[in-house]
Amino acid sequence: MQLKNLLNFKGDLFATAFCFAAQAVVRMLTSVILTRILAPEAYGTITILVSIAFVVEMLGDIGATTFIVRDPEAEQPRLLNTAWSLRLARAALNTSVLMIFAPLLANLYQTPSLIVPLRVFSVTFLIGGFETMAFPLAIRRKRASISMYSELTVALATAVFTVVYCHFSRNFWGIVYGMLFSRVLLTALSYQFFKELRPRWQIDRPAVKQMFSMSRFTMPSGIMTMALSQFDKIVFLRLFDLRLLGIYGLATNIGQSIESLVLKISNSVLYARCAHNFRADPKTLAAKYYSENVKLFASILFLPAAIGGAANLIVSVLYPKTFDGVAVVLQAFMLRVVLLALATPAEDLLVATGEYHVILIGGLLRVAWMLPMSLLGYFLFGFTGFVYGIALSPLLAMAYFFTLQHRRGLMTLRYEVYKAGFIAVVWASAWLAGSLLLPVWSAVAPAHRR
Repeated sequence: MQLKNLLNFKGDLFATAFCFAAQAVVRMLTSVILTRILAPEAYGTITILVSIAFVVEMLGDIGATTFIVRDPEAEQPRLLNTAWSLRLARAALNTSVLMIFAPLLANLYQTPSLIVPLRVFSVTFLIGGFETMAFPLAIRRKRASISMYSELTVALATAVFTVVYCHFSRNFWGIVYGMLFSRVLLTALSYQFFKELRPRWQIDRPAVKQMFSMSRFTMPSGIMTMALSQFDKIVFLRLFDLRLLGIYGLATNIGQSIESLVLKISNSVLYARCAHNFRADPKTLAAKYYSENVKLFASILFLPAAIGGAANLIVSVLYPKTFDGVAVVLQAFMLRVVLLALATPAEDLLVATGEYHVILIGGLLRVAWMLPMSLLGYFLFGFTGFVYGIALSPLLAMAYFFTLQHRRGLMTLRYEVYKAGFIAVVWASAWLAGSLLLPVWSAVAPAHRR
């Protein structure tokens, strides 16, 4: 019985942690294979492509998932249909924008070869726009396992497709087509769940008003997130070369896998729990926030701390010597993920109580940090200083969320201290283990590093 409770495959937390851990392994193995097929410059090109796509995505973010999870009436057909219709319209606009402005964007990055990949990739937005609202509904109903296992299935299929294509093409097109293939599969899978609530085109004005009461905060925040995500790439090409960007991009991709896990667990599991508990009994929300989420907090704090501590060993084992330098960036971005693992749950708790404005203010604080501190870091410490200036960007937002959480009577300081101690122990233990094992690895596998 205890093993059954521990391995609850339908449980949201287990499914989210397991599936994202599995996806992280899949991405890691894929990157290990691809680094032996593709040059660092190929990763630089993909880094720019993904960054531009992220910008376009965030510019039109209407916060549909956040709205559906929290709003008491969100399962009404008029609201679901309106959310789907607005999202589809936004997707069509995103595709058009990327198609039209691909030459301008490629020129901005001084990489003319990006024009065709950008136009090919733009189709993913339109395909994704046809995805049903099944996955947000699953999160609302505390059945996030549906979306988690779907994403894992898609990740496995995409990894196979990408590796095989790159093996024969020997260029980045396998990754581009892999992302397109991934979006097609995920959209198709969404139609297999909650068939009774399949969407149809409908624009209900009261529903639009309800959605935009929240999106007036999420959309500006999305624009700022977009600016932050692009800032380092644009400045990077002015300060460093494409090869170094490829190394930076590879480390960032590893970091983003862990960051995605943290955000997914917090946004899909913890946020849904907090929203449900707030609707049921607001007075018990603070107590349940800590008592019901001990395993959740441990799961999102352990992995970034362990990887950050053992970054040198991990990079030495996984990648050839041509990718030296990844470890420095990986350590910095694991520190960023640790900060996010502390800040994001506090933000989700506040949003669940109706404090939508924290989304916008958090974005402003990240902008206030990143712009000056990354440049200051560069002028004082060069590449490493620039990287840490970017990585520490959640600090101000975290301080703001914690302050507001305390003022609202939603914080138990003792538990927050436990979190900090847990991070320190895991990071230090991983660093010590890595330091002991790295010389052993270097001695027994020198050919790997040639």
